[in-house]
Amino acid sequence: MDLSLKIMQINKFNEYILQDIKTKKTHRLILEFYKINPNVGDIILISEKLLDPKSDLYIQSYAFEELEKITKDLDEADLAGLITKDKKYILKRMYG
Repeated sequence: MDLSLKIMQINKFNEYILQDIKTKKTHRLILEFYKINPNVGDIILISEKLLDPKSDLYIQSYAFEELEKITKDLDEADLAGLITKDKKYILKRMYG
């Protein structure tokens, strides 16, 4: 399941302070975005598996770039969304 997280603050070293829109729970993640610059107030849609330290998929940090072409080999946890005041993005997780 994806969570909707509002960017509350962006700190040094790409530390994002995010707040779950429904529960108001705060999360701290190290996030990198390539060719996209999210701002405070933007919304990130991300798999809750990536926020759960008990999940096999949980790591720090995560990197994303805009998805150019949908392929069948992408897992749900490899996709995220970004909603800015100007545009909606589908993002894919980058590894390496």
